[in-house]
Amino acid sequence: MSQYAIAIDIGGTKIAGGLLRTPDADTGNLEKTDSNVTLERLTQSKKWEVPTPRTGGGQVAAAVVSVVKMVAEYAREKSLHPVGIGIGSAGVIDAEGRKIASATDAIPGWSGTNLADIVEAETGFRVIIENDVHAHARGEASWGSGQGYGSTVMVAVGTGIGGAFTLADKVLRGAHGLAGHVGHIIVPGAEGNICSCGCDAHLEGIAAGPGMTRWFNSRGGNAENAVELEKLAIAGDELAKTVLTEAATATGNITAGLVNCFDPEIAILGGGLARAGELYWKPLRNAYESQLMPALKDIPLVAAELGSKAALIGAGQLAFQKFLD
Repeated sequence: MSQYAIAIDIGGTKIAGGLLRTPDADTGNLEKTDSNVTLERLTQSKKWEVPTPRTGGGQVAAAVVSVVKMVAEYAREKSLHPVGIGIGSAGVIDAEGRKIASATDAIPGWSGTNLADIVEAETGFRVIIENDVHAHARGEASWGSGQGYGSTVMVAVGTGIGGAFTLADKVLRGAHGLAGHVGHIIVPGAEGNICSCGCDAHLEGIAAGPGMTRWFNSRGGNAENAVELEKLAIAGDELAKTVLTEAATATGNITAGLVNCFDPEIAILGGGLARAGELYWKPLRNAYESQLMPALKDIPLVAAELGSKAALIGAGQLAFQKFLD
């Protein structure tokens, strides 16, 4: 018999909710189920989304509660009984999965918010929280590109650059919940580009969307974002092609280094730039393949499959892991 969990994805732009169910008894293990079928286990509605407030952690937590209540009302209408709430959130999450230990200005005032306590008090459900990229990686490992593989490394390239390492459907969190901050690895040649963390020459400073755009503009280009930069490259702008190639190459080199260190069965690229075209993917693959150790040449690098659903699926899976002993 299926069980249900409420899943929440908190980003800098919006807060989204969903209702995730386990497979029915006769469908077998998740790892053996086609991902197109398993997506049907995530019920999602545009109604279950609200903009992320820009006015402090308390207001963001209140918005989360509002989304949870919308999903919970749907569950009640269907006579379903969620086991709890799994939340994937931007920021560093404390070891117990209860609060936002630290965060950037992507969500102002988010650091220090006792999110689990607030949501539990307002809804009556048990709550567990993890970093949003960790949730994204769990979703892809369970039902997406990593389905059927025992271990994965994921690099997510979008507004920032995050990452995660999974073994089965478990995510390596690290001693302080910080494992997988791929964007903060130093890249030779990127000096003078300040990362969102305040340090110089990190991967995120030149290869995330905003970092890539700043790098392009500082060299005489004119683009508002990475999408526009890619369009300029496709149209033949030589500087845009150079910057896109350099960012992709740096990301491919770093991803290969992670594979060399952790020896996963597959490497997955997620985030907005995973949907870029061959002008990005060709130098990315070339760099990745050139830097792999000989014994690891067969480890594929693939694009994430689940898109925005991945973090919701991963958050719901986290709730199942925590509350379905």
